[in-house]
Amino acid sequence: MKRFFLFLLVCGLLGPLAAQNLYTIKVGTFRDVKAEDFKALRGQGFVYGAPGPGNTVEVYVGHYADMNKANATAASLNGNGFRNAQAFALPLNNGQQVTVIQIALHSGDRPINWVTLERAGQLYVESVDGTNKIVTGVYPDARTAAGFLPAIRELGYSDAFVRTINNVRLIPINQFETGIKKPLIPIDLTAKVPTPQVQTQAPPTSPAPASAPATYSGSAPETYNPPPNTSAPLSPPSPTAPTLPNSASAPAMNLPAIDGKTKRSSSAALQRVLKEKGYYAGSIDGFYGPGTTAAYEAAWDDMPEIRKYRKLSEITPAPAGGRIPVSTWPEVSTLLAIAEDLSAGTTNDARARQLIQQRNQLVSATQALTPVAASRVKNWATTIFTNLDEWATEDPLHAQIFSAFRLTYQQSQVRIEDYYMDRGRSSTEARDLASALLQNLVGAQLDRFL
Repeated sequence: MKRFFLFLLVCGLLGPLAAQNLYTIKVGTFRDVKAEDFKALRGQGFVYGAPGPGNTVEVYVGHYADMNKANATAASLNGNGFRNAQAFALPLNNGQQVTVIQIALHSGDRPINWVTLERAGQLYVESVDGTNKIVTGVYPDARTAAGFLPAIRELGYSDAFVRTINNVRLIPINQFETGIKKPLIPIDLTAKVPTPQVQTQAPPTSPAPASAPATYSGSAPETYNPPPNTSAPLSPPSPTAPTLPNSASAPAMNLPAIDGKTKRSSSAALQRVLKEKGYYAGSIDGFYGPGTTAAYEAAWDDMPEIRKYRKLSEITPAPAGGRIPVSTWPEVSTLLAIAEDLSAGTTNDARARQLIQQRNQLVSATQALTPVAASRVKNWATTIFTNLDEWATEDPLHAQIFSAFRLTYQQSQVRIEDYYMDRGRSSTEARDLASALLQNLVGAQLDRFL
């Protein structure tokens, strides 16, 4: 009898584990395609893509909870023009729990309105056997996600809720799936971090589909056949650790000490942001004193939008031309992550190349900017802030991003001013040089706001 109960216990434990298996099908590797080109496959599962070798797209359909169904579907695709279709097991054991906000549920083969959904931010889909759960994120933790939840509900997703999920189950949604060339708030996490490989589950030699194979009307898109073993199945987004980088002070980074005795407009602008957000109760006097320091550190640790971009700063690519010491400072690296988000994939590459050529000269500047150059930088900053302020009124999420931008920009301005003052420049000269260096670091990304 004891053995019988032990058998039941083991079955009870192994059953849920077995149910965790998930499978996908790699349809093939193609050039110049989008999800709409494979609309005849929608009935088979969710069609998605991943970057392949040589500017190609690796196309997948999935996911499936049952291995036999995945293999049978792959065999059906093989018989209908997709000769390289093959089923794979996703490595769920290699994944980690991440925090997202679920905003919608979709089933069937009807089109998804990505334009509306992308207002909520970067999207992912958890698809299992034809049911698609659409989520946005990833957030550093549940607290940060909860801070974004009211704004997302205001967009019309009243049933949105915070949840955790194994990141291997998430399908990143990008231009291939949406067909949108300029996403509203794109954060392509998977393109910036290494991801685990997927274990192969070969289809059986003679699969026996449970139902008649699906037919594909029309010819399959032109297939690109890469060399053997050069392509890998779709990799899931990289795990997101619960801890946050970039402490506000980061003493180990040898940050320039902030001079609290110098009255300056950058400190006053920072105080205004902190007062608006409820962290600063003092007067707007332009002195970066203990009250401003405490308020900034509280906002740095508490504001959900700051916590999000602090985390994203870990995976934001280095600025064009490579990192410089200034770009690794906590406030500046977080500002770069925000600027990358604000660029919406429209970074001015030509402008970026031009700014790179000026960067080292600015960092090591021994002379003040000319009056003309100082005036141009001031006009650039005024235009950027005016247009971002107008953009922020369009959407609650825009307003949160702009708050994060203002806080990190003004803090970066203060810190870089002290960097130049430590090198012998006057407070006015340091102000102009700091503004010029900030323009140099984020100007190409923010070109669309000019």
